[in-house]
Parts: sequence; C-alpha cells; structure tokens
Amino acid sequence: MRIVVAHGGDLSTPSGGTNRVSAFAAGLRDEGHDVTVVVPDPEGELPKRLGDVRISTVQASTGSVTSQPRRAYKIARRAKREAAEQDAVLQFEHSTLAGVGSLIGCSDYILDMHDLAFPSPLYAEQPFGTVLQRAVRWIEGRGVRDAGRIVTVSSQMATLASEEWGIPEERFEVIPNGYFQDTVKNVDPDYSNGTRVAFLGTLHPKLDVMSFVDIARLPEVDEVAVIGDGAKRNRLKVAKRDHELDSLSLYGRLPGMDAYDIIAGSTLAINPQHESPLQRASSPVKLYYYAALGVPMVISEGPDVADELNDVGAATVVPHSESFHESVREVVTSESTIEEMSASARTAAQGWTWTERSKDLAALYDERTGHRSFN
Repeated sequence: MRIVVAHGGDLSTPSGGTNRVSAFAAGLRDEGHDVTVVVPDPEGELPKRLGDVRISTVQASTGSVTSQPRRAYKIARRAKREAAEQDAVLQFEHSTLAGVGSLIGCSDYILDMHDLAFPSPLYAEQPFGTVLQRAVRWIEGRGVRDAGRIVTVSSQMATLASEEWGIPEERFEVIPNGYFQDTVKNVDPDYSNGTRVAFLGTLHPKLDVMSFVDIARLPEVDEVAVIGDGAKRNRLKVAKRDHELDSLSLYGRLPGMDAYDIIAGSTLAINPQHESPLQRASSPVKLYYYAALGVPMVISEGPDVADELNDVGAATVVPHSESFHESVREVVTSESTIEEMSASARTAAQGWTWTERSKDLAALYDERTGHRSFN
C-alpha cells in the first residue's frame, strides 16, 4: 500500500512526538508499505531510521504559534497532492493539521492523535487566548470528525475526544507510545557514587516543580538529575537558587546517548505531574524508556501506562492528594524494593517497542486493503 504521512514539526529534533512519527513511518516501511513523509525543511539531520522512507519537504518555519496556520496549510496541501498522485492513503499527525487538511478537502484519512490541542497552555497564554482556543477547537473538531480512523495514545484520550465531539468510540484505535530497542541496547550506564533520582523529558507545564525541590531536600538523595528543556526550566533554576539546592542538577538537553546513560545509572526515575484531563490521557514516552532500562519509578497517577506499571510492580504510583517526595524516600531506602521493581520494569517493557507499536498500526492499514474507505 502507498501511504503519505503528513507532520508539521521538525523531524530532526528528537522528542516524544517526532520519535512517534519517524517510528511509525519507518515501521510501516519495514512492513512492506511504500511510505512518503511530508514535513517542513528540517534544521538538522533526519533520523537514520528514515533512510528508506521518501521525504517530501516544504519550506515552512517551525517553532512558533504564529507560524502554525501557514505551515499547516502548506503541509496539508502538499500531502493531499502527493496522496492524489500516488493513489495513496493519507495519514495526518496531530488533529489540528488534520483539521486544516479537512478544510482543503481531505477526508477518510487516518489521524494519529497525539493529544488534544485546544486546551493547551500554548494557546491559552497567547493574546486573546480564549478566542484562539475556540478557533483551534473548531479546526481540531473538523480534523477528528472527517477522519476514517483515529489512532490515540491512550484509552483515556479516545474517551476525551469521543465525548468532546460526539464521535463513536468504535472509530478509535489505541496505540500507545513506545521505545527504540536499539537505543536501549547501546546504553552504557553512568552510575553515581550516591543515590541519584533522575527525570528525562520536556519540562512542560504539567510538571510539579515543588516535587523536584522536595526530593532534592531529602537527606537520602545525593542528586536529582533533570535532563531536558522546556517551559518549566526557568522555574527550576529559580528554585535551585532560592533554596540553595546543590543536589539539583539541571542538565538541559544532552547529546546522543548521554541522557540514557545517566538514566540507566540512576537509583530511581520520576515523573511528578499536576492533575488534568490531558495529563491523565497522556502516554509519557519517558516511562517506556525508564522501564526498558530497568529503572524503578515513582510517578504521578493518571496515565494508562502508570496503572500498568503499578500493577506489575515496576512503579510506585502516587495519588495527587499524597506526598510525592515521601514515596521517593520509601523506595530509595529499600534495596530489596529497588531490585524487585527493576526486574519487573524490564519484563513489562518487552512488548512496548516501537517495532511492536508499528505492527499494530500496520494491522489497521490491513483492514483497508481491498476497500475504498474505513467507514
């Protein structure tokens, strides 16, 4: 089958979202499909996994809210043309891009819905944020309604979208995020002399900054390693200075495998978050890597994968009404607990590779074989 995947972000910048797109594109290619990816001109080198995937680039700036409408229009228009010329199935990444595709006449496509866009602080914090959110919700709703099938990262995300726009749940397919097995195999753990608690990922508004501070104050913890960048990094810098937290290490983004080496050599990995509908509906990529690396976890309740990890004994899940740092203290002071959680995490992660997730997506395309639409 010929498949055209449209994505509005820079695939040369690693993140949970871009890794999902490149993993699916490469995975569909490995399953025997002819795949074209339509994306903005990348600023850096594309992942090697896309070497056998046809790339169609569009001149469009990335990285700002103001550039989104024009970029989405150019990407959607190119993707529609590519799909028509190839007689291909169209797959949109993100519901807002699909909404723009809907406006120019696309329909019956597969929508890979990473999250809900309109509730995001990205829009609420802009001038005339309420008006902007309404506009984004309208565009997003079009994108979801005109899709033939909708792939979401969690069952809670499917329920949210179904209730928001009145779409039957049978049109949704849940394919969570995953991890790259080759990345895990190439890790060289960077062990600490003391007790290191680590976090890896985007420092987005969902993060609970005070939990990082409270953990760094624990006498049982020698280092809190925070790897990543984002909106909350400045808050963490201020907290480190104001509370004189020498144990709080803010690494920012790290090149290559350095981040995973630090995580793999840590005593414990964390994900403290504020509660919200989007937080509960998320599928945090970091948790799949924590598990694959065999690192015990203390994580906030909410996402589906948190419940899965808790059920198998790989993570301590902290209700939002309880103390996150006290749960960290309990785990790091029990060597037997750490060993048991580590073994459980590795076992749980065995079926969570991007290879397996891509097979699930390929199975969805198999449903279309011999049919004109998904409806």
